Amino acid sequence: MKRKIGFISLGCSKNLVDTEMMLGIMENAGYEMTEDLSQAQVIIINTCTFIDPAKEESIQTILQAAEYKKTGKCEKLVAAGCLTQQYQRDLGKEIPEIDVFIGTDSWQHILEAVNESYDKNEKVYSFDTKPAVNEELIPRNTLTPSYSAYVKIAEGCSNGCTFCYIPYVRGPMHSRPIPSIVHEVRRLTASGTREFNLIAQDLSCYGRDLNNGTNLAGLLKELVKIKEVKWIRLFYLYPTYFDSELLHIILTEDKICKYVDIPLQHISDTVLRRMHRRDTSESIKTLLRKIRSSAPRMTIRTTLMVGFPGETDEDFNQLCDFIKEVRFDDMGAFKFSPQDGTPAARMTDQIPEEIKENRYHELMAIQAAISEENNEDLIGMETEALVEELVDDGEGHIQAKGRTSFQAPEVDGNVYIDNPGNVKPGDFLKVRIIDGYAYDLIAEKI
Repeated sequence: MKRKIGFISLGCSKNLVDTEMMLGIMENAGYEMTEDLSQAQVIIINTCTFIDPAKEESIQTILQAAEYKKTGKCEKLVAAGCLTQQYQRDLGKEIPEIDVFIGTDSWQHILEAVNESYDKNEKVYSFDTKPAVNEELIPRNTLTPSYSAYVKIAEGCSNGCTFCYIPYVRGPMHSRPIPSIVHEVRRLTASGTREFNLIAQDLSCYGRDLNNGTNLAGLLKELVKIKEVKWIRLFYLYPTYFDSELLHIILTEDKICKYVDIPLQHISDTVLRRMHRRDTSESIKTLLRKIRSSAPRMTIRTTLMVGFPGETDEDFNQLCDFIKEVRFDDMGAFKFSPQDGTPAARMTDQIPEEIKENRYHELMAIQAAISEENNEDLIGMETEALVEELVDDGEGHIQAKGRTSFQAPEVDGNVYIDNPGNVKPGDFLKVRIIDGYAYDLIAEKI
């Protein structure tokens, strides 16, 4: 009888890809995946440690899964990912129910670790320091809809931002070679994938660590040659290496979505220096002006941080004025959360939580009004939409719910298409925008 495996993947899309790889390895070895954790003999929790709420969610999720050792069929509880990498053996002392510990570069050893735990009936710790080799050949069970997938083109980060723990848990940046990525994309197209979301901690820095001329523009030139590829979307393009060659290929290649996600964090030069960001207020504004003046139109998304140590009222007001000036199409924000072991956590001029909370809500309120105005400006625009599901509009009519090429999965809004006709998830439709709200669009089929 096959053992069943259950899972919960927390945190970012990079974590999701690691989870998909682990499940692919386990299923290839004869395990059967189940969504009912009470029926799983092996439960994998892929954890996140980016900010304190993510840590708390990871710990609570592990504790909840541990209950299935009493109430379900769980024999082996696996803690994987960033929280495990950060705390390693301390996590085992705090939560003794965990049987297997998998670090961020060790997901490819999941089968050996679980088997060893069964064979020896003892805790197993797997913390490799090298990235997976021949990643494109490893079985992968994609958890996203069949028409869409994330492709991780690099691991780790070498930027050294003072607030970020990611380099400590995922190491310095190491890029995958172009042939490896092309092979994986071809394999995914064979199973029906048409939308490819390229991910890395710093996508625009891709290839620089290989020291052989590899860069993101070169990778994109190869991927657009694959006939079955429909959309390519880019996460996350740090401004430092967002050069003219990269902008040109985004603008001129039809398969590359006219959408850029640029995590800027702040605009005050004082705050940027303390964050150890490599950009200045002027260099950021120059890049954004260049993108905004381009044709065809580009959608710009960013992520900003409030409450970084030492952030003054003047710094915050600069940030508010900045988003009013740029008018980002989409924006996320979060409050600074001190991470153990990072330079920012040791800074003495920490901002009170109440001030951080107020600044966060003020920033998001400004952006909500901007997003609604931007979406209203899209009325009359003709574009293409990817259908993801059919929904009832509340009045007995069926709408198609989906996304345009400038709406990324999970983080952006949706488009609702009236009278879509005979369509199914995964179909692409030509539509005309007929209404716009703060987060979603209404369209009609052309």
